[in-house]
Amino acid sequence: MTDLFKDIADFHKKFDLTPNEKPDHLEIQLGIFRTDFMREEIDEYENAAYEDDLEEEFDALIDLVYVALGTAYLHGFDFNEGWKRVHEANMKKVKAQNKRESKRNSVHDVVKPEGWVAPDLSDLCK
Repeated sequence: MTDLFKDIADFHKKFDLTPNEKPDHLEIQLGIFRTDFMREEIDEYENAAYEDDLEEEFDALIDLVYVALGTAYLHGFDFNEGWKRVHEANMKKVKAQNKRESKRNSVHDVVKPEGWVAPDLSDLCK
């Protein structure tokens, strides 16, 4: 399986886009740029779906993940460990049985059951 975060690191190194030495906030202008960039990719996905263009939907999803991972890289996060913890917690969620169980009002939702515990990422943010 491809190591997506290694690919992201390689890309950023190629263009001398240096991450924080330790996890930290991005400089304000860089943070705004990255946020706008992610919104642009979401808009591209939405437009492609509206135009019934499956290839463009796929491309927009890949671009969105690429930009989001790049943003995590620039923050200096240990993304692989964070992913592992979030995935483990998400696997303990359950499918909504009806719209009322969903805070998004959708039967397509997955929800936190009684006693669900959020992943602890605090040590990865130091």
